[in-house]
Amino acid sequence: MRLDPLGLKECSSWTDGGWFEKPGHPAFDGCWIHTPLNGCCLPEFEFLENHDKIKGEPAPVLYVGSGFDCHIRLPGTFPSRICRFMKHNSSWFLEALLPKYQIHLQGASLEVGQQEPLKDGDIINLHPPADDAVYVIHLDFAGSPKSGEDYPNKYPARFPCRSSLLDAPEAPEELRRLAWQTDQMRRRSENDQVRVADWSNFSQYVKQHYLKHGIECTSWKEQGRGRPWDAKPASFPARALPKWISELLDAEQPLVGLSHRALPFASALRASGYEERLQKPMSEPLCVEGDANLADAVEPERVLDQSLVVKEPPVEENPWLQMPIHAWLESIDDSLFMLQYCEQIVSNFDSLKQIHDIYFRDGSSIDAQFYKAAGITKLGHKRIIEKWFREKCSSEQAAGSCPKQLK
Repeated sequence: MRLDPLGLKECSSWTDGGWFEKPGHPAFDGCWIHTPLNGCCLPEFEFLENHDKIKGEPAPVLYVGSGFDCHIRLPGTFPSRICRFMKHNSSWFLEALLPKYQIHLQGASLEVGQQEPLKDGDIINLHPPADDAVYVIHLDFAGSPKSGEDYPNKYPARFPCRSSLLDAPEAPEELRRLAWQTDQMRRRSENDQVRVADWSNFSQYVKQHYLKHGIECTSWKEQGRGRPWDAKPASFPARALPKWISELLDAEQPLVGLSHRALPFASALRASGYEERLQKPMSEPLCVEGDANLADAVEPERVLDQSLVVKEPPVEENPWLQMPIHAWLESIDDSLFMLQYCEQIVSNFDSLKQIHDIYFRDGSSIDAQFYKAAGITKLGHKRIIEKWFREKCSSEQAAGSCPKQLK
């Protein structure tokens, strides 16, 4: 691949001392650049694709601009990077990098991020509408690959999706902070410190930031692949089951209220010769209020007389267990030393009642697993918690006065 300024009548000689090897960073073998000739601001550039040291390497990405790391170095009046050349398989492409700096290919403006294929003799204007920075690309010359050759080889460039990150605009501070918060949530979830409700709230928080910066969340299944959903594959044909498995499945009874649904193993039973036994009466019919069909199917003697049903009185909940966890830690210790465990307890438990129902054993002690989950190691703090549960959660104290936080 060779780039010559438009209007150049004859290429510079290799012995005139103006050629320099391996320009830019990272440097590539086979890259040569010539200082601009008199009356021209663009240098000549040549990339020898049949160089021995790059035949087995992925094709390089060549940047154009005034930056010191660019392979095709332009004068300081140009931006640090304006476009880049890359090769996929056996075709060369040109990609513009800056939205405020247009690049014209054959007179047409290039869209930022869009890779346009190049042909031999294409004209590239780096400073439209002026004609002082125009290149002509040559893909068929003495140093180009011959027919049937594919070097630099046919393999893609390393990390092609990351090669333009240096030219991306700087991320806003809010999105950087959001990335840090996401990483913190991930680390907490690895330690089992995040509940489902926390992830739900955090997802709404992320969505608000995305909408603020014009980022739309689309389903990969719908639009990410750029094609419609895959059709559901055909079901596997039913196969006969062994006799002992068929007998076990045939003895299965559907759950109460689900007799109208087909059995999940019905097709396999039919293939095994048990088709006549599929429809079985329910052992315990269900009477659902408002469903006339099911009500008629129930035998009269099985319908219980509601007057004979003994209704249990509602269980009175202990008002002390309705306290918020933060208020509970404040109430059990006047020195407020217990508040240091608030964040970890809130992240692992939903309420004080949940702690009581799971870890308060025999009405006298707290299971050691609670202290481990809450990060409580001091013996004095453990005794304070156990004393509070013994005093407030016994049958006598539960019917006593209500805590101030709930009045």
